[in-house]
Order: sequence, then structure tokens, then C-alpha cells
Amino acid sequence: MTSADTVRVSALYLHIPFCERKCEYCDFVSVAGARGQHEYTAALRAQVRALGTALDGAVLSTIFCGGGTPGLLDLGLMAGLMEEVRASFRISPDAEITLEVNPSSCSPLRAEAWRGAGFNRVSVGVQSTHADILGFLGRVHDARRALGALAEVRAAGFDDVSADLIYAVPGLDDSRWAESLHQLVAAGPDHVSCYELTVENGTPLHRSVAAGRVRVVDPENALRQHHRAVEILGAAGYAQYEVSNFAHQGHQCRHNLVYWRNGHYAAAGVGAHGHLPARAAASLGLDAPADAVAFRYDHGRDVDAYVAARSEAPLSVHGLEWVDATMRAEESIMLGLRLREGVRLEVEAVVAEARELAGAGFLELDGSLATVTARGEDVLNQLALRLAARCA
Repeated sequence: MTSADTVRVSALYLHIPFCERKCEYCDFVSVAGARGQHEYTAALRAQVRALGTALDGAVLSTIFCGGGTPGLLDLGLMAGLMEEVRASFRISPDAEITLEVNPSSCSPLRAEAWRGAGFNRVSVGVQSTHADILGFLGRVHDARRALGALAEVRAAGFDDVSADLIYAVPGLDDSRWAESLHQLVAAGPDHVSCYELTVENGTPLHRSVAAGRVRVVDPENALRQHHRAVEILGAAGYAQYEVSNFAHQGHQCRHNLVYWRNGHYAAAGVGAHGHLPARAAASLGLDAPADAVAFRYDHGRDVDAYVAARSEAPLSVHGLEWVDATMRAEESIMLGLRLREGVRLEVEAVVAEARELAGAGFLELDGSLATVTARGEDVLNQLALRLAARCA
């Protein structure tokens, strides 16, 4: 594949599945404990090497190491993995290279090692500053450790620090939610993500809800807490650049912007999902249909199966979905409406529908560029579905 073909594949996601324990709400591919770290990392490195060869000419501007708890990985294994990435891909000098960590896996020594491995951005899973909420979520840290982790990564030289919080948690009232926001703002992260607790099938939380042991927060209360986050973080100087994400100037998560702009990205690791242009299919040993413009792929959810497959075929995939032009237009709308920058509508029927929604106060429309209003954000999914339905 030539450099011209791959120039737009500029992002790489790496998945590390190991965790201290599974959280009650988590549906990501993760396993409790560190068993098999060496075998898994060797398999992951093999896939990274193969991807670098297949996507020859790609220049990475973002790398995101997620999980699981990547910060829990043995420091030597992490350093070796990042060496493999640098040997396999060209990396832009100003690339954003993110590591997800939990407060319980952070320490001054580990933070310095992560910096030395090449990471320049850290995302810390704070989730709450209240002991009972952390306990409900199944987190193993307390509020002091969470805020301490933010200080440790800052002291290690990270000047791009993000923190996550979760709202709409049973037992979390509005005043304590506001307290968590204020405490986090005082800790000074550059970026804040505020996610509504969702009940995913197959999780312990789902089983508790199904059995009647837990009652979920009603949508009205959840929306009110979202509005409170927008208000408090906005007053503290964080711009809401995506529905759930807020940042100081220059600290938007560039990797996640690739997702929301429906860009292309490579992915390696169990549970990892990639999105590549159709012209990259042959390099991965795939035969693209004539109408495909892109494809999405994944590597399943079984760690042992993933490791075994890498020894025979490093680029093999578990799941595959071909994307045609209509699907791509629909996906671009569903994702792009979440961004404050909006999304460019490319089909006249969609633009016509957007004019009606703008007239009702749900959208702002500048030519073919659609952005949601505050009123529209409250019914974002319905707006996206209405517009996407006009793509065909």
C-alpha cells in the first residue's frame, strides 16, 4: 500500500484487558488479575508489527492505550510495547499518546515510567469523590487516592491530564454530584469527561437491576445532572466540545475526535475495534465488496483465543462489517452531531430535514453544517435518527 493510500489512517488504538477487578457496570473486554500479561503483550506486539507493515506509509498523530487498566501492565512490558509501536509506524512529532490509568494503579514511580515510555497524555478514572458511590461502582480506590493520582501524573511531567466522572448513579444526589465536580475542578485536570451510568447487558449491575436490587436513576434526573456538569465546568473555563467532554483550550482529546468525526483508525488487541478505508482491506488479507467505502473489524472478547490467533495470523479478525456510502453518511451524522463543531450534511434530503429541525429550535444550520442547540442536545438521539433516516 502506498503512502498516498494510507495518509488518512493516522490513529491507533491498543487494548490492554487486565484489571484489578471487574467494575459493576463495565462492559469493556477486561479480566481480573495479571495472569498472562507476558503472553498477551507478545501477541499484541506481533499484531502491531503486522499492522505497521500492512499500513505502510501511515503516520500516526494519535495513539490511545485503553482497557481494562493499561496502567496496571508491567512497566517493562509497557515500555517494550511502545518501542514496538515506534519501530512499526512513523509517528508525528506532535502526536498525542494517551494512557488510561486508574488511581489505584498510579504512583510517582509508575507515572515517571509511563512518561519515559513515550506517553504524553494520561486519562485518570476518578469516577467519583464519594466513598459509597465508588463502592457501588466497584472501584477499588477512594477519593483521596483519586485526587492524589492526578497530582502524581502532573508531577511526573504530564501537561495533558484528563479525568472521568460518572453521574446518574443510584444514591448520588444533585448536591453531591456538584461537590464531586467542584473537587475535580480544584484538582486542575486539563480535560474532564462526564458519563451517564448506563446498564449494559451481562454486567453485574444489569443483573442487580433485573433482580430489583437496584433502581436506575430516571432520565429527568440524569439530564439535570448533565446540565449541572455543563454549568459548573463551563464556569470553571472548560469548553464543552462534545456532549460528554470538556476541555481547556488546546486540550481536546484528539484521538476521540477521530472517532466522532468518523475518521479512520487502526486497532490492536482483544476487544479492540478498528475502522479503515476499503482500500486497506487487501493489505489485511480481506476482499472488499465493490460498494464498500470502509470496514469495521474487531478481535472478539476472548483473551486466550486472541493470543492463539496471533501466532498463526497476526492480522486475523474476529468480526467484520463492510460500510457503504449510505451507512457512512448515517454514521457521520450519529457521531458528528455530538460535537460542538457540528457535522457537514452531504445529502440534500438530510439538509431539508435539518431545516425543519432548525425551525423548531433543535438545530442551528449554516448552509449544510448542522449543530445542535441546547434544546436539541436533550433529545440528541432522536434528532440523529431522524436525520440518518433521510440518508438512503
